[in-house]
Amino acid sequence: MRPATAARLVLGGLCLAAPGRLLDAIGAPDRGDPRTWIIVRVLGGRLLAQGVADLALGARTRVPDIVIDATHAATMVAAAARRPDHRRSAMVSAALATGTAGLDLVAQPAP
Repeated sequence: MRPATAARLVLGGLCLAAPGRLLDAIGAPDRGDPRTWIIVRVLGGRLLAQGVADLALGARTRVPDIVIDATHAATMVAAAARRPDHRRSAMVSAALATGTAGLDLVAQPAP
């Protein structure tokens, strides 16, 4: 299992199981907004789906995973600029997406 896959599975599980605790942990000012919890859970579902696809399809998902995570990071930076009330949540999400994309970038392709 690639480290990025493990990260996606763990992060996805946390997002789905405990969105409030996750938002509290990062000190998100929007943590009391029920819409934010829904967004975090949707993100968790996407991360879990990506992780399961990684497990099922192997290294073939590496490039699409990088593209998906880089796109997510870019949209979160844009969201942070546009919505100051969600800035912290968006920037943490962007940083995590950049991190998982980076893990895939440095991973050695399977022979």
